[in-house]
Amino acid sequence: MDIFGYARVSSLSQDLDLQISDIRKFTEYRGDRILRMYTDKTSGKNIDRPGFQEMINAIDKNTMGAEAIVIYKLDRMGRSLSDLLRIVEYLQKKDIQLISISDNIDTSTSQGVLFFQLIGAIAEYERKLIKERSDNGIREAREKGIKFGRPKKIIKLEPIKKEIAMGVSKSMICRKYGIKRATLYAKLREDREKVKI
Repeated sequence: MDIFGYARVSSLSQDLDLQISDIRKFTEYRGDRILRMYTDKTSGKNIDRPGFQEMINAIDKNTMGAEAIVIYKLDRMGRSLSDLLRIVEYLQKKDIQLISISDNIDTSTSQGVLFFQLIGAIAEYERKLIKERSDNGIREAREKGIKFGRPKKIIKLEPIKKEIAMGVSKSMICRKYGIKRATLYAKLREDREKVKI
């Protein structure tokens, strides 16, 4: 299998050699070929890591034909569960396998496929929970009388009608009051209909 290796340490003073060495030994034992080794010396909290982003860009184009990413441990890829879920879902969509040496996870195996499915189910469950909480919050807010969306613009027609009577063009009025022509015409029509009643 053609793979990308990825290694990360949290600070500049730490050494990447152990992770890189283990990834190389693992791939040699399996007969895999490392196309490129990507590395970062930064916190896993930050997903905008240069090496990681370079690897993601390479996967997007995939001109090298990578089939998998090999990492030393899952937490090297991302520190939070939500980040890890997003990364795994992304790799699944791109048909890229994920192999974590220390965690004994290999999504090219039947057990690994199960891992992908479990991760996908957890991500879906998390999305539904977030939506449910959001919907409940909106419903409660509406019950309390809180309105959503942009407030309606209050248009005072009396000064506008005076200006129209004085011969000011409607386009100039629209610019002056920051309203659209269609809105102005609709308001004038509503006003005429009120007068008829």
